Amino acid sequence: SSAQSLRADGSRIDNVYEAYAKEMKIEYADVMVDNFADCPLRAAMCCFTSDRQANDNNGNCAKPYDTNCVNADPADNTDLCYVDMSRSKSSPSTDGGFALYPGDNADGEGSIHCHGLAWPENPLDFESKYKGNNLFYVSMYDHLFTRGYVRNVPGAPKCGCLDRMPVVSRSDCTEVDVTELWVAKFSPADLASDDDGTPASSSFSLDLDPENGVTIQFNACRGVGRNNDLASYYHRLFNEGRASAEELAEVRQNLVGNGKCQGKIDEFVVSQGFEKI
Repeated sequence: SSAQSLRADGSRIDNVYEAYAKEMKIEYADVMVDNFADCPLRAAMCCFTSDRQANDNNGNCAKPYDTNCVNADPADNTDLCYVDMSRSKSSPSTDGGFALYPGDNADGEGSIHCHGLAWPENPLDFESKYKGNNLFYVSMYDHLFTRGYVRNVPGAPKCGCLDRMPVVSRSDCTEVDVTELWVAKFSPADLASDDDGTPASSSFSLDLDPENGVTIQFNACRGVGRNNDLASYYHRLFNEGRASAEELAEVRQNLVGNGKCQGKIDEFVVSQGFEKI
């Protein structure tokens, strides 16, 4: 029904994308949303468990909605390992607890789709400067509006700093490619004068072009050995001196790699004081 059309109900998202996200800075959501505050790894991720939009070539939601879009699945792109609820206490409304997800797909958690972004520490780096735009694109435009992906993993935020999200095998990744057009104006002293006739001092200004100052494109991350992969992209940041070896190692504790979930589950269970028999 039309009441279930995210494209219609979420038209404001498309308006923001067209009018703002592609050509002006959107502030990162760390002040307004605790999930994004003080990300120690300078990486964020969203994980979706349901598809609620048909006819978009993403997920298996189909019309008629009442019969073919009940508990529909997103396109699966990762293996969910476990959720440590102490990482983001506001999401499960509890101070702790955990959920384990051995197996994958039909033998495990079912279909789940994770997608993230990362940025260097330098605030002038485009990935850092426009991370708010990237977060809007990943969370609201590309996945909610375009694909109809919704619903968080139980016990975890739908989106947040990487260290507050579920531990998974991998995540897709988007980076921004930005062009800034600056206009410089210089007025030499001998071409100007003050009102009293005395020579005026020279002036110089440098400003973003008011019409075409910023152009932002959102593309799959280019990583080390693999594109569209958050861990591989973070490896590239490390190779370029934009992230440390310690940060890369910590990212790999959250994005553990394909086929490595069970080992990480076993390690986590032992860390909680249990013994695997």
